[in-house]
Amino acid sequence: MTTETMIILAVAIVAALLIALIVFRRRGRKIDATLEYTTALNYLISGDKDAALEKLRIAVKNDTHNIDAYLKIGDILRERGFYDRAIKIHRGLLIRPHLTVAQRIDILKSLIADYKDAKRFDRAQVFADQLSETARNERWAQELRLKIQEAAGDWDHAFETRKALYKSKDAENKKILALYKVEAGRELADQGKEHDARLKFRDAIKLDPACPPAYLYLSDSYVRENRYNDALNELKRFISNAPDKAYLAFQRIRDVLFHIGNFGEVESIFQKLLKKDSKNDPVRFALADIYERKGELQRAIDLCQDCLEKDVTSIHAKRYLVKFLPRIGKQDEALKYANELIDDLFAQKEKYFACKNCGHVSEEPLWRCPNCLEWDTFVD
Repeated sequence: MTTETMIILAVAIVAALLIALIVFRRRGRKIDATLEYTTALNYLISGDKDAALEKLRIAVKNDTHNIDAYLKIGDILRERGFYDRAIKIHRGLLIRPHLTVAQRIDILKSLIADYKDAKRFDRAQVFADQLSETARNERWAQELRLKIQEAAGDWDHAFETRKALYKSKDAENKKILALYKVEAGRELADQGKEHDARLKFRDAIKLDPACPPAYLYLSDSYVRENRYNDALNELKRFISNAPDKAYLAFQRIRDVLFHIGNFGEVESIFQKLLKKDSKNDPVRFALADIYERKGELQRAIDLCQDCLEKDVTSIHAKRYLVKFLPRIGKQDEALKYANELIDDLFAQKEKYFACKNCGHVSEEPLWRCPNCLEWDTFVD
C-alpha cells in the first residue's frame, strides 16, 4: 500500500469517526430533549410551573424544532403577566417555515390569548381573523373570534359574526343582537353623536321590542337635548312593551315629569298597570310619587296603606307613610311606622341584582356581566 493510499484511508477513517460522533451527540441531545420535555409535561400536570419552565427551556435548547415546548414557555410567561415576552416567542413561531395546520392553529390561539390578556384587542382581532380563516369550518374558531370582537367593543363586526354563527332567528339570539346595537349606540352617545346613537337604539328595539336599555338610553339621549316630551314618549312605550321591567323607568319618568309637569297621561298608564297586576308594588309607589307631586297626599297615603294590608312587612310602604303622614298632621302614626321601619331594616336583607350564570352581584341591573361577560343574565 502506497503512502498516498494510506493517507487517504486515514483521512476517510477520521471523517467517518467525526460523522459518527456528531450523529451520536445529536441523537443524545434529541433523547435528552425528549426526556426534558416529557418531564416538563408531568410538572405542568402537577401544577409546578417553575420546574416545568426550567425543563422546557432545556428541551428547546437541545431541540429547537420542538414547537409545542416553545408554545408552552410562552403560555407560562403570559400567565405570569410577561405579555411582551410571550408575544415575542409566539410571533417568532408563526414565521417558521413548514408549520403544519395544527401547529399554526395552536400558535394563533396562544397569540390571541397573549394580546387579549394584555388588553391589546386590536391585535387580538387581527390574529382571530387569521384563525377564523385557517380553521374556517371550525365553529369554536368563529366563537373565539366573536368573544374577541365583544372584548374589543367592535359591536358592528360582532353583530355580523353572531348573525352568521347563529343563523336561527330565535328570541334569545335576537336579544343579544339587540344589546350589541345598544352598546354601539352608547359609544356614539359618548362621542356626542346623539342622532346616530338613537338610530342604533331604535335598531335594537326592532330586534327586541322589549329591550330595556334601548328605551332607557334613548330617553336619556332626548333628555340631553332637552327634548323631554320625546323622552317621555319612549319611556311610555317601554312600560307598555315590558311591564315586568317597568320599574327600571320610574326614576327617569319622575325626572322628566319634573321638567314638563305633565302627570295626567303617565298617571293613567300606571293606574292601568296596577289594575292588571295589583301586586306590582313598584308601579304602586311610582303612582304614589305622582299623587304627591300633584298635591294629592291622601290618595298617595291610601295606596301605601292598601299595600300594607297585603304585606305588613313592606318597607317601601312604611317609608312613604313616614314621609307623607306628618304633612297631614298625623305625626304619631308616622312615628309608629318609623319605629316599625327601624326594626324591619335590621331584620330584612338588602335586595340586589345577581348574575344567574356566575353569581356576580350588583346594586343595579346590568345587561352584560362584567365578571363572566355573559349577556342578559341579571335577575332581581
